[in-house]
Amino acid sequence: MSDSTPSQQGGGQSNGHHNSKIPRVLACVLCQHRKIKCDRNTPCSNCLKANVPCTPSTPAPVRKRRRPNQDLQERLARCEALLKQYANTSGPLPDGINPSPNPGTPASSVLAPSQLPYTPGPISMATAQSMSSAAASPTPGYNLLPSAPTPAEDKSPKPWKPSGKLVVEDGSVKFMDSHMWTIIHENVAAMRAIVDAEAMDEASPFASDAPTPDDNVDLLLNDFASIDLEDVVPSPVQIFRLWQVFLERVNPLSKLVHVPTLQPIVVEAAANHRNVANNIQALLFSIYLISTITMSETESRQMLDMSRNEAIKKFTIGVKSALTRVNFLKNYDMTTLQALVLYLISLQGRYNRHAAWVLSGVLIRIAHKMGLHRDGETLNLTAFEIETRRRVWWQILMLDSKFALVSGFNDTLLPWGWDTKIPSNVNDADLFPGSTEPLQPREGPTEMIFCILLYEIGKFISQNRLPDFEEVVLLGQGPEPGTAPGDSIRASLDKYNAMIDGLEERLIAIEQRYLDISAGPTHLMSSRLRPMILDKIRHMLIPMRETPEWGSEVFNVQDNIFRISLFHQEHNLTYYELQDNQSFLWFHKLHFQFEVFAFLVGQLYQRRQTGSLADRMWHVIDKVYMYHEELWDMSQKQYSELAAFIVRAWAKRERALTSMCIPFDVPVCVPKLQDRVPQPSSGASSNGPSPAQPGHMEMPHLNNGGAPHTDGQLDFLGNFFDNSALDWDMWGDMGVVANGNLGSSGPTTSQPGTASGVFSSFGNFGTQPPPPRW
Repeated sequence: MSDSTPSQQGGGQSNGHHNSKIPRVLACVLCQHRKIKCDRNTPCSNCLKANVPCTPSTPAPVRKRRRPNQDLQERLARCEALLKQYANTSGPLPDGINPSPNPGTPASSVLAPSQLPYTPGPISMATAQSMSSAAASPTPGYNLLPSAPTPAEDKSPKPWKPSGKLVVEDGSVKFMDSHMWTIIHENVAAMRAIVDAEAMDEASPFASDAPTPDDNVDLLLNDFASIDLEDVVPSPVQIFRLWQVFLERVNPLSKLVHVPTLQPIVVEAAANHRNVANNIQALLFSIYLISTITMSETESRQMLDMSRNEAIKKFTIGVKSALTRVNFLKNYDMTTLQALVLYLISLQGRYNRHAAWVLSGVLIRIAHKMGLHRDGETLNLTAFEIETRRRVWWQILMLDSKFALVSGFNDTLLPWGWDTKIPSNVNDADLFPGSTEPLQPREGPTEMIFCILLYEIGKFISQNRLPDFEEVVLLGQGPEPGTAPGDSIRASLDKYNAMIDGLEERLIAIEQRYLDISAGPTHLMSSRLRPMILDKIRHMLIPMRETPEWGSEVFNVQDNIFRISLFHQEHNLTYYELQDNQSFLWFHKLHFQFEVFAFLVGQLYQRRQTGSLADRMWHVIDKVYMYHEELWDMSQKQYSELAAFIVRAWAKRERALTSMCIPFDVPVCVPKLQDRVPQPSSGASSNGPSPAQPGHMEMPHLNNGGAPHTDGQLDFLGNFFDNSALDWDMWGDMGVVANGNLGSSGPTTSQPGTASGVFSSFGNFGTQPPPPRW
């Protein structure tokens, strides 16, 4: 809209050679108040119609220009000087900074925030990049800050500590100290650069990178209190179905809730959800959400009459709204904490891994405030309270350890000063709210077997912090055998192998006491937990020079990372196939390492067209697309970009094999991906000796679909030491009711084809999955 009348515009044009500026005519006060268009005459037509005086408005006063903050500029300049000095390998230090009295002290560690000169406001990208380069280019013999003289007798070599790296990701700065994570980050960044370069020449064929609904799971700043929970409450039949799914698939692997106490509340909620307290509603919505996570698309439509993604979004809103109503940061109790833990479990693979780790820190702090870090026996609590607190505490520890690793930290950063014991080997039926008699653990199989084995592994991690594990396994395998550095690395590998042997002995002893594979699906899955984890660790501990691929396909650390990551993917798929009872397949698929898989694909595109490792990886790609149906969703940017790189990688491999006159078979997924992804250039057609292309890809009957991925994830069980995940965004979810709350001391798998076989009646409602035979 023009700010002047036509006559004024004409006058301005005729007098353009003059320096005089025509004053701007503002809308009158009435028109501004009524927010209507003013013709800017005096009086204006609107005022004439309203028969009121036309009062011209006055311009707002000119805002004073803020003077530069001299102190801030000086601080920033000094900080930049320190960073430049730190990144430089020579030159004197600025005034006031003394060299380290101990030249042997490594100076490659990244400065802690408390050591840097004060810099208000968010860190700039240039500063982050400077700090990142500083971490990679240490200055020998110098510390950036004055330090006390080192005692003369303290001449022993310091343990290796990773320098760390600051990465600019999604507009924010994140720190990680994992060398493996750094290598994968750099490779995927290079892959993104390829995509960006091509996008400059032609319109991008990829999906939009707008955030998906799963990215919006903030519990602290969003306002969900105004949402009516009745709008997202499932129907009574759906509540019973979701509860049964929870009992069969989630509860045996988590053991967070006391089923005999909670089941009557579920029945009450099915009758009228408003009758239960807010903290119980939060727990119930967490159960609905995690149960939906375990379903396939077909199951979700049959049981809930909606798509799986719609159900996840609906119940996520319910969880957040209920937790907001509770005000969980202030009014926390055991029920609220259980809801938060189940919610955090459901976020794996669906949410930014850095933010998920921050949220797990909130759970750690709440658990501390509730005293869960102290064992209930020392606090003279009842047996029911003791076991409930132990179960929740250890589940939180395992989640926090996992999220710390996938966020890029070598150390799990578990808190110190806690003495909570591992839960006892008892069934839920052995626990009674309010019972004062001591609890006697069972000898023999119980429903706690999976958690006990898992928590024993967590106990090993907490007791044996290995900050140099990655350095020994990856960075330390360069020295030649027989040399002093090579002998030192070999001794460290032998030490770690001995530690793993000790852990295996402890797990075998537990299995001999409590495990019986004839006792049901939970025990069968538990029998595979030990080899699932330890085999991966032992494979990592094989010296690089002793692998069959050494000298032919493995020449350096990055090649070794490719070999290890490929083995982990193959190992995971093996357990997919071994999962006889489909009820627990979701657990493996929920922790599918999407970022590591993307790294492997990128390696195929960049430098591995042929060889045994490349052959194995193409078999992995076919199986991954067979099991993970969500990867076919090209509306998700990360999936469409992955598909594009697979198509390009296959085109390069096809040309290489053809030029070498090597016969090959086209992977089943490649033609289907070629149909879905626009081809950047010709020459990618499959013209080698290959079988007929199928019209569709055969998918096994799965009762559990993979979780929709929007961000990074890592294997919750089998990859405590495989912390090589990274965010794909940078590439391309008891007791008796009293006083309105549930006190902390109170309380089928579908047949092929349909799910109605299990839920057609409620005759088996609330029963545990198949009755144990002990």
